[in-house]
Amino acid sequence: MVHQSFPMVSVITPSYNQGIYIQETIESVLSQDYPNIEYIVVDGGSTDDTLSILEKYSRTDERIRFISEKDRGQSHAINKGIAMAKGEIIGWLNSDDTYLPGAIRVAVEALEQQPDWAMVYGKAYKIDGNSKKLSDYYVAPANFKQLFDGCMICQPATFIRKNVLLDVEGVDETLHFCMDYDLWIRITQKHPIGFVPYPLANARTHDSCKTTTLWGTVGIPEILRTCVKHYGAISKTWLLTYQSHRGKGITGLLHSLRSQSTFDCLPTVTNMNRYDDFWVPPRFTFTVVSGPGFPVNSLLIKGRIPPESVPHLPLHYKFRCAVQVDGQPAGSHIIGSSFLLNIPVQSMSERFEVEILSSFFLTSSDKRMISFVADEVIPLSVEESNVIKTIMGSSVLLKFV
Repeated sequence: MVHQSFPMVSVITPSYNQGIYIQETIESVLSQDYPNIEYIVVDGGSTDDTLSILEKYSRTDERIRFISEKDRGQSHAINKGIAMAKGEIIGWLNSDDTYLPGAIRVAVEALEQQPDWAMVYGKAYKIDGNSKKLSDYYVAPANFKQLFDGCMICQPATFIRKNVLLDVEGVDETLHFCMDYDLWIRITQKHPIGFVPYPLANARTHDSCKTTTLWGTVGIPEILRTCVKHYGAISKTWLLTYQSHRGKGITGLLHSLRSQSTFDCLPTVTNMNRYDDFWVPPRFTFTVVSGPGFPVNSLLIKGRIPPESVPHLPLHYKFRCAVQVDGQPAGSHIIGSSFLLNIPVQSMSERFEVEILSSFFLTSSDKRMISFVADEVIPLSVEESNVIKTIMGSSVLLKFV
């Protein structure tokens, strides 16, 4: 084939202070056996030796060009690169990852043979800071449904048609960790994708990479937010990942999702007669307020009777709580000395009163009538309620309360 018959591939590398690795990244692109490549490095204003390396290569190889200016993070840099790209096919290679020999040729051949594929991806290896292979990267065939259970696509081993990236409006710049996972989900919502069983790239793991430094604090919360946004639920795989790394239970997960503005117009509790030490009287009352058009779907209450407060209480003691909403009966529940209660609410009002009458009570040392400790009282929107119901119905999360 003549040179012009090969579709152009634009490889985009977002870069910031990765001078220790970027030369190996560049070499892995420029040494490919595919003849029609442009290489765009979008640097965020590196202060190490990255720029001197980029200048050296740009002087000697017309295929590479770069910009260096302050940006809003990796996702923004990738979108800038997409806007600059002239190629029909886009490769996204981070500045510490590398292509394997023949990767671009294999990807282009697959996309040429399968014109309905929006993107193609292959196998990959995990390597360390010294480029030593650590293990195979977990990769498997995927579609929209399968991506709910986890991410089985390795980002540096992917090649995407530019028109598809434009169709899905590029990378979500509000994400700083799982922007690739979010992108795969959005692409597979609208297009088929393909997998080739050939190793195409190396994904590097080292002490300063995001997977090492931000997995628990940024990565997991972003992944959960992304799942809720696209699927309205969270899979068992991601719940177990959250549990093993964060260990804060259902209410901790809910607070994490709320802190990321995952849900719209969250309802709140006011005028609660809970005591400062979180004990509640046998007649526990509070007011729930929600925004217009965002009715409350249920009430999540996490409570307990501390064993040290009632040492004679049987281990598996049960008692009954009767619920009223605006004076109307809203159900009766049998709960134990440690419980997570999800109470359905039928009120469409933007403000309503809740009363919980408990069959168990005692007199405290300071002469208060008390029933249980209400650690959490959270009114749930419809979206939140659906997520919580999925979690509470999961058989793998017996210790998730």
